[in-house]
Amino acid sequence: MSWNELTAKASKVYLPLLNAFMDELGESYDKHKDLPRRMVEYLLGEYDFYKIVSIDHRRSTLINAFNLHGTLNKDGKMTKSSISLPIASLPTRIVSLQLKPDSDNTVELYMDGGWQFSFRIHNASTMIEPSLKFDIQIIGMPATIITIDCKWRR
Repeated sequence: MSWNELTAKASKVYLPLLNAFMDELGESYDKHKDLPRRMVEYLLGEYDFYKIVSIDHRRSTLINAFNLHGTLNKDGKMTKSSISLPIASLPTRIVSLQLKPDSDNTVELYMDGGWQFSFRIHNASTMIEPSLKFDIQIIGMPATIITIDCKWRR
């Protein structure tokens, strides 16, 4: 059977799994108060990085500096960095964890310091099988994540 043939896919599959996910996160947070920090480090990776996104219709390139551990833009042996990047503060608490309004497949996680993520569950295959996955998006970041908007010349 394919996912398209399943009636009430959201209420039978997605919502029970999302509720279990939210319950598990809540229980884990009760036991491990460093969960917000560790979750952001897990989702973004172990190393500091630059994220570069081209927005062609705006003729612009965005550069985000994820300087979580202070390793970006360090002075070199022969040169000094021209700007100093602040170290981004990691979250210390979960503010809200709930279903996105008017959605039956997305959970939103809000943490202190401006960190916000969405977790959208969806099927990874056309056939019904254990192949569900999360599409995780950053929907909010602290002001210490520097964004540089580079406009293209015409």
